[in-house]
Amino acid sequence: ASWATAAIEEAWIKEVLFSDLKEIEADTLIIHGIHDKIVPFCLGEIQNQNIRNSRLVPFKFSGHGSFYDEKDKFNDEMIKFLKE
Repeated sequence: ASWATAAIEEAWIKEVLFSDLKEIEADTLIIHGIHDKIVPFCLGEIQNQNIRNSRLVPFKFSGHGSFYDEKDKFNDEMIKFLKE
């Protein structure tokens, strides 16, 4: 239900859930649809700011299913990341 999604979003933003992100040492690709209603794009930005060696790739025409909404771009970005 939409009320549950909103409640979870509020909890994510208010609680300290990102303190361990700075511990991640692996190169990290963050693919995030800017129209995501389940996990807001701002949370992807927080991840990107707090994970060293991370790269955020916004998907302009996607919501939560960027791997489906923009599958060609998703595959291209994934392959490019894996080849680096």
